[in-house]
Amino acid sequence: LFSIIGANKKVLVTGPYFHDGSQETLWDVMDHYNKGDGLQDPYLDEDIQPLALTEDDIDDVVAFLASLTSADYKAQGSKELARQRERSRTNRPQRDTPRAFGPKPHQPQPPRP
Repeated sequence: LFSIIGANKKVLVTGPYFHDGSQETLWDVMDHYNKGDGLQDPYLDEDIQPLALTEDDIDDVVAFLASLTSADYKAQGSKELARQRERSRTNRPQRDTPRAFGPKPHQPQPPRP
């Protein structure tokens, strides 16, 4: 657990996110993972399913990640969280896709012995 927390102690203040900076906010990151896209993206395994997280679920995960931010970055983190939250309420390019918040498609089950 410590290595997870240690690796994320600046996550709130180190955006944009991903190797290419393609996700501006932590909400964008959550939307990316929420929609899955195993069926839409030929480079991903077809069994990758949407998470079907609610907006409240996503807010809770972002709040948890923000809580890991070191006290050394408290002032900067508070401003950044407010900025990201405001943006998340008006500009979420991946949020409104049919796969983002719909029910999870049927997942293949392993054969029973």
